[in-house]
Amino acid sequence: MLLLFAATSWMFAQTVVFSDNFDSYTAGSHLAQSSSAWTTWSDAPGGSEDGVISTAQAASAPNSLYITGANDQLYPFGNYTTGHYTLTFNYFVPSTGNGGYFNIQHVLKSQWALECYFNSAGGGYLSVGGAEYNFTCPSNAWFPIEFDVDMDNDQASLTVNNVLVHTWPFSYQQGNTNGVNQLAGINFYAGSPLGSNVSGTYYVDDFVVTEVSAALVGQFAVTPDNLNFVLDPNSTSSQPVTLSNPGTGGTSFYTMVTYDIPNPDPTPTTVTDLHYYQAEPYTSVGFTSGATEVDVAIGYPASALQQYIGKTLNEVYVFFGSSISTAKLRVYAMGNQLLHPGPGEVVYEQTFSVDSGWNNVQLTTPYVIDGSDLWFGVWFTQPEGAYEIHLDGAFANDYSCWYKTGTTWHNRFVDTDFDFNLCLGGKIGGTPITPWLSATPADGSLNAGATLNVNVTANSAGMSANEHHTATLHCFSSDIENSEVAVPITLDITEVGVNEHNMIEVSVYPNPATNYVQITSAQIERVEVYNMMGQRVFDQFYGDTHVTIPTSGMAPGTYAVTVYTTDGKVTKQVVIK
Repeated sequence: MLLLFAATSWMFAQTVVFSDNFDSYTAGSHLAQSSSAWTTWSDAPGGSEDGVISTAQAASAPNSLYITGANDQLYPFGNYTTGHYTLTFNYFVPSTGNGGYFNIQHVLKSQWALECYFNSAGGGYLSVGGAEYNFTCPSNAWFPIEFDVDMDNDQASLTVNNVLVHTWPFSYQQGNTNGVNQLAGINFYAGSPLGSNVSGTYYVDDFVVTEVSAALVGQFAVTPDNLNFVLDPNSTSSQPVTLSNPGTGGTSFYTMVTYDIPNPDPTPTTVTDLHYYQAEPYTSVGFTSGATEVDVAIGYPASALQQYIGKTLNEVYVFFGSSISTAKLRVYAMGNQLLHPGPGEVVYEQTFSVDSGWNNVQLTTPYVIDGSDLWFGVWFTQPEGAYEIHLDGAFANDYSCWYKTGTTWHNRFVDTDFDFNLCLGGKIGGTPITPWLSATPADGSLNAGATLNVNVTANSAGMSANEHHTATLHCFSSDIENSEVAVPITLDITEVGVNEHNMIEVSVYPNPATNYVQITSAQIERVEVYNMMGQRVFDQFYGDTHVTIPTSGMAPGTYAVTVYTTDGKVTKQVVIK
């Protein structure tokens, strides 16, 4: 009885996340067009990549999914990083075809966790960690496949036709052991073990995703929601921003400071050339499935741009062939590199006419380098069979070659053996600012229930009294529900008040103020606050060097704060929000 009870409890602990036996769809219809849970490589439901619902074979009648020709079906998991899951489905490889194939991905459309090939005569092999593992399975008959992944313990296994093929650390990639411990998707592609130009043919049925144990989900919270610094010229001050993780799993984070630059100088002086290519174009690549809309881009991380903050991107140049007449220069927003590596949304666009060879395009409105990651490139429509993306032949890096043909960016053409840099670059010029804000640590991780203080330091070196500056601390995390928190930051430079006889040092902050004003001086005897109509709204006597004045009951506006000290009085203006 005890054994039966334990087994039953374990069975009920499992949860079916998703299942599809394809029987609810109309025979002959496309899968992604029939179900929003599925998509295609180019995110084009109903097109040539979308698999077809078939009645020719079925493990559970009447329907199955038929993959052949240009079919390239995707099921996105949603970037699982913790938890224990099983993925099961039935598979049928006709003896009259060229075999079959599927892959599982760590990063959707970018990093392969494994590849699995099937021969039309039976049998096949698993490719993972840079090695291959053979297995047996029937031809022209249905057989089960089970993929088990425990991300909390970084372990995976593949079972084909009820026989365990191999067990390995899930963080391995298909070709090496340097992947990420993340489950992003499964790809039923019409591939085969006979080569990239030979289309496979197979059927899939009874697709089930099961949660064996609940995922540990990290969460992300940031306090406070703003910071205000009031400094004398040539001084520094620090305040903490607290990051916390109230979730059940770990989460990663990184921070970035961006500056508001109201009047940037776009003058193209002291021009800096930004590019990764190391030689003239060596080769070119293209897409063969009809006219294709393509974005190509390169990026520079914020850490590489600190000396250029305040300058502007004034020119982008790119190498094209002779098949395109027009293109669009684009600048892309920074994205959360933990969740969506590569460029973000388009924030600047400019159409230009294309010449064969190098094209130099001046930005009509120069783009300000504000302290964030910088991503720029071009968009164009490539004719079928043309090769317009030019590469240099030198090994690429994580920022030097990005492309997109649908909604998802891809890093490099490594799957086609073209791991080269884009022949693309930009020029920046103008007058930089001196960055006045820093945050440490800049990145890290938070275990469940943990908190961490990020030390935010403002530096007023070279600034003068009455200057006002604004910036934003961006806190990015791997928490999908709260992936970015922006903390506005203000810096006000104080002035030193003077009476007829002595220099009186008085600091009044924050300014603007919301709930309170703090005042520091050698010896404060009295504080009066007047509104702009001359009405006194606050008056109190003290005998201290530091006092706090509540302002929550005062109407928003500008006020005169008069501070009486043992050396005389000083009046300063304060804005109350």
